[in-house]
Amino acid sequence: MSEIDYRVKVDVKEINALLSQLNDRQSKNAIKSGLRKSASIIRKDAQQNLSSAIPKARRLRNDINLTVYKDASGARVDLLDHRKKGSKQFILKFFELGTDDGSRNRAGNFRGKRIAEYRFLKQATESKKAEAERVLESNIIASINRVIEKNK
Repeated sequence: MSEIDYRVKVDVKEINALLSQLNDRQSKNAIKSGLRKSASIIRKDAQQNLSSAIPKARRLRNDINLTVYKDASGARVDLLDHRKKGSKQFILKFFELGTDDGSRNRAGNFRGKRIAEYRFLKQATESKKAEAERVLESNIIASINRVIEKNK
């Protein structure tokens, strides 16, 4: 799966002024919380697109994964979470990306090609990316303020 690199600019002076009131661990957790909240906009839209495109795949909604990097440098909405064992989430990859040309199995039966017809994650990314970027700075500032208020 190809990864697309997006860069977002935020007002660093205001955020750094707020972060100076926190220790390193608290500031890192506050930034991660803001990133998670912004990326969840895309995840929720992808879940909604999946449910509307494939009604029987409703149980797979929660298998759309949201990961915030440990160093708080970014977040990723993904289809495969290797930490979940025994999950049927690998099917989501076939819905989103399709499969290669079919081949024959050991019995000689032809296994066809799955066309990428749903593209629920790509649609969600394209439609909600601007909104997630717009609210990113306010989410980070709100989460930092929440931690400051909690520590008073």
